[in-house]
Amino acid sequence: MVGGGIAGLASAIELALAGAGVVVAEATGAPTERFGETLAPGVLARLDRLGLSEVFRSAGHLSCPGTAVCWGSDRIGHNDFVLDPHGPAWHIDRSRFELMLRARAVQLGVEVLPATRVVDVEESGTRTVAAVRSPSGAPVGTRTVSARWLIDASGPTAWLARRRDVGRVVIDRLVALVRIAAVAGSFTAQTLVESTPEGWWYAARIPADRLVTVFVTEPRSARALISEGWAGWHWALGATRLLADRLADAGVTAEGAAFRVGSIGVSRLSRVAGERWLAVGDAAAQLDPIAGRGIHDALGDAGHAARLVAESLRGGRPAIAEFGDRVHARFAEHLTQREGWYDVERQWPAAPFWRHRAAGLLRARPAATVR
Repeated sequence: MVGGGIAGLASAIELALAGAGVVVAEATGAPTERFGETLAPGVLARLDRLGLSEVFRSAGHLSCPGTAVCWGSDRIGHNDFVLDPHGPAWHIDRSRFELMLRARAVQLGVEVLPATRVVDVEESGTRTVAAVRSPSGAPVGTRTVSARWLIDASGPTAWLARRRDVGRVVIDRLVALVRIAAVAGSFTAQTLVESTPEGWWYAARIPADRLVTVFVTEPRSARALISEGWAGWHWALGATRLLADRLADAGVTAEGAAFRVGSIGVSRLSRVAGERWLAVGDAAAQLDPIAGRGIHDALGDAGHAARLVAESLRGGRPAIAEFGDRVHARFAEHLTQREGWYDVERQWPAAPFWRHRAAGLLRARPAATVR
């Protein structure tokens, strides 16, 4: 397994439950706070398959009853999950969630190698030999792992697919400017979403009395907003109609807050599977966060990929091509929905962010092979 994030660990758990031996090489030493804190309704069914639904429920994550949206007009709309048969959405502690997956994988006998990168792969008969390396000075050093299958869960960089000369179809490039701050007062359990001329915002309460506030915009605007610290970001937040007052009422301040910048490349691999390898999660396809389905779909892909690999290990002939078709079809559906969401917002047709997304930038560009 190349990568030990959510998609990689979920795939490892599924394979271990099927009786396969699994090694996971994860570049980070321990899960870190990452962009992406929302789980879509229905995720508990996917966690139950991993034997984790009860653990998840007791871990202090926060249920989300719906979304309050200011998009396309000055009026606030609502998308509630009260009647959704799949239940509520969830606001999670991302690090705690990944630690839960890692603990479950280890419990099932998965060998997890933290702070370890796959640095080379080569074919050897019916197996692939991967060289993995820990940081300089670590006791593991460099070792080789012989595997019948490799799963690329290395995120949008798609390290393994790149080694296979697989191109990536890029639809859009966005930047997320993220602040995680303490909440001193009360704050809604809903997710707040608001469009502005330069992009769109969302805010959500997450465990441990914290609030994540994110601005999604174009790279040029992002650079301008943080060119002199984060003063521009705070000014832009103060100009919002829905978020500013609610955050002020909740006692959210910049003191002690953590800031980070995340790159969002709405994209997919031109091919997500090949001879004895598959890509899952963001390595296979990275969605616009407006969909709020990244983790949900990563868990689904992990299950599908693991079943195919397990079938192959048992001597069967799994329909690998169908896995790629499914990923590409879902991504195409996402683009159609995304174009519809952005098309609703017509308050600022001359603003670059909205003009670009209404002028064909949502259509696929030719795939480029990253080497």
